[in-house]
Amino acid sequence: SKHRPDLPCLAGAWRRPPNDLQEQEVGGGHKAIHDDATAAKVGLKLAPIHGTVHWSQLTPLLLEAFGAAWFETGSISVHFVNMVGHLQPVRAFLEISDQTQRKVWMEHLDGRLVFDGTASVGQRTEMTMAQTKIAAVKPVKGRLLFHRQPPKTESLDLEDARIDFDQVVGPLFPFTHRRKLELITEFHPWYSEEAGASSPWARPILPPESFNQIMLGMVGGAEGPRFPPVPGDEWLEKALNGRTPVGLFGGCEVILHAGPIFVGEAYQCRRQLVACGETPKAEFRWIKTFLWEKNTKKLVAEMTLQEMQLKNSIEDYAELRARSDALQAKL
Repeated sequence: SKHRPDLPCLAGAWRRPPNDLQEQEVGGGHKAIHDDATAAKVGLKLAPIHGTVHWSQLTPLLLEAFGAAWFETGSISVHFVNMVGHLQPVRAFLEISDQTQRKVWMEHLDGRLVFDGTASVGQRTEMTMAQTKIAAVKPVKGRLLFHRQPPKTESLDLEDARIDFDQVVGPLFPFTHRRKLELITEFHPWYSEEAGASSPWARPILPPESFNQIMLGMVGGAEGPRFPPVPGDEWLEKALNGRTPVGLFGGCEVILHAGPIFVGEAYQCRRQLVACGETPKAEFRWIKTFLWEKNTKKLVAEMTLQEMQLKNSIEDYAELRARSDALQAKL
């Protein structure tokens, strides 16, 4: 590792992950940040690859460090640092340690971090990367424009979630799971329809990068998440007129409580807002999603995701934010 030359670690192979989300549908009058033109419009030098795609490169390292149990009670928690473009070579690392929780990270050829984080299996006592970031969120001055609900607000409905081999995952992931396995950077037979029965659970399981897919929403034809309307926000809805900001992920954590997450299994999700904040360039929220088996109601996993919305992707952001702040000051 160039970034941590003195830390004993497992190192994965160099891989060149593809940008498979250039056709992602996000609505709001624009394409996703994974589209070249959209990325350029908001000032990026490249269209970034979806961050959790890189988790699959950790698969052989997680299995070597923690064994198959990682897919049952493991965790991964990362903060995204530097973007990766289409087919740029990157390499994953995992700390060699006796600790339950260990450092994980990924590097560019020149040693720049792609992500930095933690991984574990079983009971944890240390704070994860995401928990550390959430604890450091500072109070907002004024009122955010894109995130209006207070923390602890829950989504209104249970959302169905299921990934099958030959159904398009959804508008946010416009490909079938079978196609994803053809593109994946680190294939494992346990993921496949042909050899999934050879897994310790005798059926195909989802790879780490698909954890985000099944919990992000609108999977397998399901409706997207809905949150309670915010009283008094009619002015903002009128001003935005259907426009939404361009978004990206700042960090992501998944904790498995009773995995694995299986291909072809029916699940349900519900969400809770954890925290909101902002940087000079973006507003963000941390949102927790719980995943249950639909039939047994068993809690299988949870995902805590930092969704970031770029301020400069809404032309009149400054004007609208000033109005939002002024209304908040009157309360």
